[in-house]
Amino acid sequence: MSVLSALAQKPSQVTCEALVVDVKGSAPTAIGRSLALRGDDALLGTVGGGQMEYSVLNHLRGKNNWPARLEFVLGTKEDQCCGGRVAIALIDVPPFFSGLYDAGAARVYQVDERGFLHLIAGITQHGQRLGDSVAWNLLENIYHPGFSEDGAYFFLPSVQQQSVWVFGAGHVGRAFTKLAVGLDFQITVFDDRSDWAVPEAFPEEITLKKNCTPESFREQPRSDIVLIMTYSHAQDYALLEHFLNQPLTYLGVIASQSKCARFQHQLIRSGHQIPECLHMPMGLPGMGKKPSEIAVSILAELLQLRQKGAISCQF
Repeated sequence: MSVLSALAQKPSQVTCEALVVDVKGSAPTAIGRSLALRGDDALLGTVGGGQMEYSVLNHLRGKNNWPARLEFVLGTKEDQCCGGRVAIALIDVPPFFSGLYDAGAARVYQVDERGFLHLIAGITQHGQRLGDSVAWNLLENIYHPGFSEDGAYFFLPSVQQQSVWVFGAGHVGRAFTKLAVGLDFQITVFDDRSDWAVPEAFPEEITLKKNCTPESFREQPRSDIVLIMTYSHAQDYALLEHFLNQPLTYLGVIASQSKCARFQHQLIRSGHQIPECLHMPMGLPGMGKKPSEIAVSILAELLQLRQKGAISCQF
């Protein structure tokens, strides 16, 4: 880092970054994972934890060790027996680009003749385009982190949050939103009870709507994932019927076995086809009946389906 660059840095600005650029075999990380170091020594993100991350962090704090490329074989030598291989690029971050490390930003790196990466452009979470105009134009239609076909660039697109509509601001709904924050879900909670639809009961990141009938949101954009858990079985069924034929990736209904059987019978009697996206009862089985336990089971099922590719969360 140059003297002028060092003087220009503010303590809260990102000074350098470790970026996972290649993974082979079993490893506790993925391409595109990033660990950034700020001027006040605060950390943003992770490259997988353990001894590998400890070593990477020492390199970042070592000053003047970047740009560089670190190779890890995750065996006994690295005190991690995963068995895979990980390549991590160490990158200098000029003060001008520090805003590209806020959530929702996208970045473009150029590869030099030695194979080292240099941050040259990006788009902030608010849509501000920084750096090389040719480079940030290349981000269009890029959904996954990785190198360009010619190997000249590495792209780190922004994570696109999955939309989740939660119908019911009761105990399970509250527990679910608190667990799901930070896991790339954009959550909207609907409830027509003024004493339950209170912002103080939910994380500030969620959107709260004081309505809960199909008619009141008919013109709103559809969500990818709908979770139905209201205080009324009649309202649950009305919502289920409304969303049944919409192109969702996941439609979940909180239900006992008897409620599930009654709803299925009622749907079939009304001439409805049961779609593959319907999960009723929703959540993984056998995880308990407390609100927090039910919330964990629902979130675990969503994350499990995401890992299998049944519901997607693009970078």
